[in-house]
Amino acid sequence: ENNMALDQIKQFIESKGWPYHFTDVAELGSIDFEYLGVNYHVWEFRDDQCGVESNVKSIGKLEEFFGDYQNDLIAIIEKWGE
Repeated sequence: ENNMALDQIKQFIESKGWPYHFTDVAELGSIDFEYLGVNYHVWEFRDDQCGVESNVKSIGKLEEFFGDYQNDLIAIIEKWGE
């Protein structure tokens, strides 16, 4: 069910040309990227369900996202600068 780790988010960040660092451990992806001098994190985890921990919604706070989290996070990031 989980295609390549965080591939949609990675492609989205690449399309924006933002600097990022990606790692993939045991099929779980981790992306750290920078936008306007702020560092953001998207870290996949697998407990009883798959999800990500990220601060894209509020910079100072890591929150957990479940379900279709790649598209949900992209939707949040797309609103930046609006």
